[in-house]
Amino acid sequence: MGRLDRYIFSTAAVAFLGVVVVLAGMIWATQALRQLDLVTSQGQTILAFIAITSLTMPTLVLVIAPAALFIATAYTLLKLNGDSEIVVMAAAGMGPWRLLRPLILLAILVSLFCSSLAVHVVPASLTSFREQVTKVRADVVSFVAQPGRFVNLTQGLVFHVRERSANGVMRGIFINDAREKEVSTYLADRGQIVESKAGIFLVLENGSIHRRGGDLWKTEATPQPTPEEARAAARAKLAAQNSGGQAAKASEPAAPPAAAPAAGDQKQGRSDSKAANSSVVEFQRYAFDLSSLAPDNKGVDIKPMERPLTYVMNPPPEDMYVRFFPGRYREELHKRLSAGLYPMAFFAIAAAALAQPRTTRQSRGAALTAIIPAMGLVQIGNFAIAGQLKANAAAVPLIYALPVVTVIICAMVLQGWIRLAPPAALTALIDSIRARFSRRAAA
Repeated sequence: MGRLDRYIFSTAAVAFLGVVVVLAGMIWATQALRQLDLVTSQGQTILAFIAITSLTMPTLVLVIAPAALFIATAYTLLKLNGDSEIVVMAAAGMGPWRLLRPLILLAILVSLFCSSLAVHVVPASLTSFREQVTKVRADVVSFVAQPGRFVNLTQGLVFHVRERSANGVMRGIFINDAREKEVSTYLADRGQIVESKAGIFLVLENGSIHRRGGDLWKTEATPQPTPEEARAAARAKLAAQNSGGQAAKASEPAAPPAAAPAAGDQKQGRSDSKAANSSVVEFQRYAFDLSSLAPDNKGVDIKPMERPLTYVMNPPPEDMYVRFFPGRYREELHKRLSAGLYPMAFFAIAAAALAQPRTTRQSRGAALTAIIPAMGLVQIGNFAIAGQLKANAAAVPLIYALPVVTVIICAMVLQGWIRLAPPAALTALIDSIRARFSRRAAA
C-alpha cells in the first residue's frame, strides 16, 4: 500500500471509528438506563452495571457499522473533492477505481467484521447478557445483605442488617414477616446465608422470634353518637345556658352516658387479647428459608438470536420455536448470513455518487442529498424483506439479491455504463431557486 493509499485509508478508517464510537456510546447510554434500576435494586456494584450493559455493545455495533461506513466514505470523498485532490488525481490519469482501492479494502474489512459479529459474537454476547441478568436477579446474598437499609424482599417481608463482614457474616439482623395472617419478627445477633441442594437459607444464631396474631392489627372504631343523641345533647346544652345552671342539672340524667370507662375497658380487653395471641421463642440456631426469593431458572426461553450458528442451521425438532414458530430459525439464519453484504452496498452507494471529480460549479451537496434517500431505501428494503422471512420462504433470495444488485448498479455507474441524473424539471426548479436567492443577495 503506497503513501496515497495509506492516506486515504487512514482518513476513512479514523472517520469510521469515530462515527461508530460516538453513535454506539450515545445509544448505549440510553439503553443502559433500562438496566440501572435492576442493578441498583439488587444491590450490585457499578462494575456489575458496566459489565452487564457492555454485553449489548456488539449488537449496537452491528447495527451502526454499515451506516458508519457510508458516512466515513462520503466524508473522505467529499474532503478529497473539496481540497481538489480528486481533480488532481484525475488529471494525472488516475481513474475512480484506483482512487477507491483503499476504500474498497476498508469496506471488505468492515463487511467481514459485521459477518463475524452477526454469526458468532452477537449470539454469544446475548447469551452472556441473559445469564448475567439472571445471575443478578438470583443473587439473594447481595440483595438481602445491604447494611443499614430496610429492604423489602417481597410483599410483607422486610429485612434489615446492621453490618456485614468480608466473610459474609451479618450482624444485627431484623426480619419482619407479615406474609401470613400470623406476623413474625425475627431478631438475631448474627447470621449467614447458606446455599445447598435443599435451597437457600439464612442461618440465624442467638436470637428470638416474636409471633403475633393477625387480628392484632385490626383497629376498633370509636363509637359515634346517633343523630338523635346528638340533637338531644345540643338541646340539653342550650337549655342549660338559658336556665342559668338549674336546667343543666335537670338535663344531666338525660345526657348520653360517658364512653370513657367503656373505652378503657375495651383497651384493657384488647391488651389482654394481645398478650394471649403473642409469643416469644428464643433460639440458638434457626434456618430462615430464602428459596422463594430466588427466581426459577427452569424452562428459560432461549431465543433463536441467542443460539449458535450450528444450532440455528439444524435446530432439533423438540425446540419450542420449531414446534410453534417454524419460521423464526429461517429468519435468524439468513439475517446473520446476509449481514456482511449490506456494508458493501452502503459503501457502493456513496462511492458511485462521490468518487467522480467535480468542479466547484457542480453541486456536491446535491449528490450527497441524493444518496441519503438511496441508502434509506436499501435499509428499509432490508427490514421489509427480513420481516417476510419468517412467514414466506420465497423471500430468502431477496435478502441476498438486494445488496448484490445495489453493488452491481453502483459499479456500472462508476464504470460509466449508467449515468444517473436528476429529472430536468427538478434541475430547473433548483436553478431558479438558486438564481432568485442570488439576486436577493446581490440587491
